[in-house]
Amino acid sequence: MKYIAIYLVCFLIFIGWLLYEQRKSRKVAEQESKDFWAREQEANQTRKKDISNLPLLHVSEEEIPVADTDNDSALYYVGQVKEIIKNPMMDFSDYTNTDLKLAYGVGNFKTISEYDETFHEFLIALGSLARSYEKADLLDYAIRTYLLAIRYGTRQVADYEALARIYLRKDQPEKIQELLDMIKSSDFPHKDNLETALRNVIFSYR
Repeated sequence: MKYIAIYLVCFLIFIGWLLYEQRKSRKVAEQESKDFWAREQEANQTRKKDISNLPLLHVSEEEIPVADTDNDSALYYVGQVKEIIKNPMMDFSDYTNTDLKLAYGVGNFKTISEYDETFHEFLIALGSLARSYEKADLLDYAIRTYLLAIRYGTRQVADYEALARIYLRKDQPEKIQELLDMIKSSDFPHKDNLETALRNVIFSYR
């Protein structure tokens, strides 16, 4: 009976603690929801601001690696990249929609979103062009294109992995270490994933 009583006391204490934690979590979630919607309401009432001086990204055609090739895929993506860079673009991936509306006004949200969308289309097109060059065995052009995408801020793990594999094909593993050093010194939010991916490529080479 003594052990049963002790067990019941422990069980009741556990139930009490569990109920307390549930109430606490629910209150935190409710407060976070209230804060979010209050901030969103403020954002939706933020007046349009001047965005004429935004540091938009400008890429010249001369920066795009263009190989002398009749490869249809490569030619297609060269054309796509050249079309994309005609439009204004800017990276806003570190900001939420609410952040953007608060910073620039709800009236500018559509325009700002288009700038961000164009920027990411640009990086995706560069990655596709680099892969086309790689498949066509135009490795130097593939390297230049991947490096251009990286310079402009791509965070696609696949781009880094593909570039690393090309370096291995060219027997240049030291170049992968340069990539790792660059990633370590960056402020990428998920740079650990990039480092792990590159180290796995190196490991597979050994």
